[in-house]
Amino acid sequence: MINKEQIEKLVEAAIKELNAAVYVADVLVKSDNRIYVFLDSDEHVHIEDCITVSKYVESKLDRETEDFELNVSSYGATQPLKFSRQYIKNIGRMLEVVKSDDTEITGEIIAAAPSEVTLKVAAKKKKEEPIQMVIPYNEIKEAKIKISFK
Repeated sequence: MINKEQIEKLVEAAIKELNAAVYVADVLVKSDNRIYVFLDSDEHVHIEDCITVSKYVESKLDRETEDFELNVSSYGATQPLKFSRQYIKNIGRMLEVVKSDDTEITGEIIAAAPSEVTLKVAAKKKKEEPIQMVIPYNEIKEAKIKISFK
């Protein structure tokens, strides 16, 4: 069976060999050998990056030995943030956070560091000023960018 670590190594090798400006955000390998690779970047993930990584990984796996389905795409807007660089990339956007204690917080990302994110959270009363809240990443259960169509 194809495993996640094997795919991660192949994708890392592809990125290094191709000098791509992307990184591996996530890899999922289902029991039926459906493989999902999600790439992200500090700027933009281009379709060419996905195609090139896909071709590289396919060339290193043998379908005669074990059949598989490979899907390489950019890390979706609705997927949770996993790395500090993803928070940095999204400074200025609204973030929905569920903390480890299940507290839910929504605020604008105003700063991000290697160990924490700072949000500007609206005050509970209209006349009060927004507050800044610093949340260490190790206290975050899940964080997603709030999609806005304004």
